Amino acid sequence: MSPTPPPPRFRRRLLAVMLVAGLLPLLLLGALAQDALERVLSVSVSPVEAVLDAVSTDLERRGLPRDTLDEARLNLAQAELARRALVRRVPAFITVLVLVAAAVLVLAAVLLGRSLTRPIVTLTEGMWAYARGDLAVRLPASDPPRDELQFLLGQFNRMGQELVAQRERLKAAEQIAAWQDVARALAHELKNPLTAMKLSLARLSKADSGSAADATRVAESVALLQEEVELLMRMTHSFSTFARLPAARFQDVALRPLLAEVCALYAGTSPVPVELVPGPEASLRADPDGLRRLFGNLVKNATEASAPDASPVRVQLQAEDGRAVRVLVTDGGSGVPGVLEGPALTRGLFSTKPEGSGLGLPIAQKITHEHGGTLRLEPAPGGGTLASVELPLTPPPSPMAPTTP
Repeated sequence: MSPTPPPPRFRRRLLAVMLVAGLLPLLLLGALAQDALERVLSVSVSPVEAVLDAVSTDLERRGLPRDTLDEARLNLAQAELARRALVRRVPAFITVLVLVAAAVLVLAAVLLGRSLTRPIVTLTEGMWAYARGDLAVRLPASDPPRDELQFLLGQFNRMGQELVAQRERLKAAEQIAAWQDVARALAHELKNPLTAMKLSLARLSKADSGSAADATRVAESVALLQEEVELLMRMTHSFSTFARLPAARFQDVALRPLLAEVCALYAGTSPVPVELVPGPEASLRADPDGLRRLFGNLVKNATEASAPDASPVRVQLQAEDGRAVRVLVTDGGSGVPGVLEGPALTRGLFSTKPEGSGLGLPIAQKITHEHGGTLRLEPAPGGGTLASVELPLTPPPSPMAPTTP
């Protein structure tokens, strides 16, 4: 379906206003000019001719020549002819002048109307593109804007960028909610049979066996099954925790001390040093418990992916133009095959660790999403993985997120 062009009423009204505003004074001025010219041209030479006749009579009585008077009479006759010609042509001249001015006004109104309505047509096309779901459309707008209409086009483009960001956040929220439902269902379905299996294995381990060899095989089998059941129990607990993550409670948080706390927590169990790179201080409105869980997951993944001879795990804090902060976590492990961000972080429950549940990244993505930020994993330039978290200084308003003073 093609976009419907806007009705041309604005152009017609503009044309009518310009014609009325331009022609009325012009007509009035033309009428005044014609009246003034007619008054000037209405002066007749008859009184002068009477005077010349009297002078001519006096010259005849005195016997003097009248050549000079005859020349004056000729000049007067020519002036009278010119006056009468002007009297006839003045109305036509003023009429032509008014018509030319009216044509200029019409042309100016048409051109001005087109220049004013062109951004409106462009804006209509952009709105139709958005209605079709094509939010990538950007309208041609000058920067800085030349006038109010160009400013409107620029605001429309900014609205499109916000809509794209909102749509991506909505997709991430829907995926996180779906994974929470899956985790809740898995935790509920696995908990009861795993508990029964664990109790049965405990009874089996206490039962007497016929021979020492049989007892050894039974003990080994029971130990192996108990390890697997313990792993499944830990995964079930992780699913339940993910499904019941508490709502974020926002307050003012000094980020560098929090990162130092996280680094110190995992430095004791890490095969490589965990370093907080010197940098700026930053404070933001955030949930401190959520941030500890977010950066704790990223640092823990980085330490577990690092071999003893790998480079240190580095955590770096950067300030982003006074509106956001960025935290980088870099390790020297095997790295990720490509860029992971947005829906890719919650597309599947995966883990490279034998005891892992695969919920670390979905949890980190959920916390980042609640803060209005972005999480991105990519191969580090020197090998390993670079995790980048960008958080706004003030989170987006959310009716589901209570705020503490």
